Amino acid sequence: MFILPFAVAKLASECAGMALCMMLFLVINPLYSILLGIVAGQNIKALWNLPLISAVAFLAGAWLFFDIHELWFIAYAAVYLCIGIVAMLIMNYLKRK
Repeated sequence: MFILPFAVAKLASECAGMALCMMLFLVINPLYSILLGIVAGQNIKALWNLPLISAVAFLAGAWLFFDIHELWFIAYAAVYLCIGIVAMLIMNYLKRK
């Protein structure tokens, strides 16, 4: 969540950068949030903060490397946080069952 925005912003051309940004925001980051939620759901007492750390890392990476302090990045971070928390709670529920 922190390194990928840097790679897109610095290494990709303008045309490819937009496509990579869309893929990053709509595919890779939600999947990463789901995976972190699944991992956190295995041991929710110790790893409950993983979805929160992931959302904050995304926000920091997006604001630092894209050099745009757009408020919509907060909305993306909130959605990623919700996805991670829901995945964590579902995994915890399935583990207890």
